[in-house]
Amino acid sequence: MSLRVLVVYDIGDNTIREEFARKLQQLGLERIQRSCFLGRGGLDLVKTVARVAERLIDVKKDVVHVFPLDEYSFKYAKCVGRPTNLVEIEGVTYVRSGL
Repeated sequence: MSLRVLVVYDIGDNTIREEFARKLQQLGLERIQRSCFLGRGGLDLVKTVARVAERLIDVKKDVVHVFPLDEYSFKYAKCVGRPTNLVEIEGVTYVRSGL
């Protein structure tokens, strides 16, 4: 089964947030918005991202959501609005953030 992994986070400390984003990129995820990454992977990647988050964030103030998406969920996902900075991942257009 082909899965994608969607990671959405709210991390208050700039240094920790930037380090977490770098770790996600090292794991092969691509930024689709400021605090949102998407990539191919399975349940092992979900667990790895969760472990990285547990080591870095302050769990009393910050939050990281890690969603495994099956083929059906990914295929029928919708993007509403007109992003200005685009990246295409597997035929779906997302915002690429250099922000």
